[in-house]
Amino acid sequence: MYIIIAGCGKVGSGLASKLSREGHDVVIIDFDEESFFKLDEDFHGLKITGVPFDQDVLKKAGVEKADAVAAVTPEDNVNIMVSQTAKDIYGVPRVLARIYNPARERVFHQFGLETICPTNLSVEIIGSILVGKTSRATCTIGSNTLSFHYEAPDKSFEGHPIGQIQQTDIQGFIIGIIRKSEFQFAFPDVIVDKEDVLVIANKID
Repeated sequence: MYIIIAGCGKVGSGLASKLSREGHDVVIIDFDEESFFKLDEDFHGLKITGVPFDQDVLKKAGVEKADAVAAVTPEDNVNIMVSQTAKDIYGVPRVLARIYNPARERVFHQFGLETICPTNLSVEIIGSILVGKTSRATCTIGSNTLSFHYEAPDKSFEGHPIGQIQQTDIQGFIIGIIRKSEFQFAFPDVIVDKEDVLVIANKID
């Protein structure tokens, strides 16, 4: 796939590096050229410095032939502008935006945009851990509804990378971990600790 990522922070750089390793054609855009130092040394994609929602920058990134665009900058307004431009002007088939402010999620959905809100997910999971309950959070991406829950890792998972655990008979897909009350995305090379809590997603039919 030809994928454009707007934002080269921790999530953007990790996502770009992962997709590049998997053999996808990846282009990453960021305001700050120094942010590209976060990318893995074996990143083989294209790095573009510029305003992610600027049409000239997006054209330079190849938005007209992109299969997917992910807007994961630290600014919700930037993410919505990137998403709208990619979806409405260039007709990119898959567009996903990360948002920090849960109150803005409805605005994104009104524009027909798909979103991931780590804030909502973390609140649900951490709150459940604190009161000793198991609960599920849900979100809608396109026409699909996903359910998220948490569980302690099996002892056999301790000391092993997430990528290896994903290949076991675990029910669902590990999208993150809670470590010392902080949510982290489950990149394949993250090693599971016995104190971690796994965040697992399931598709609801």
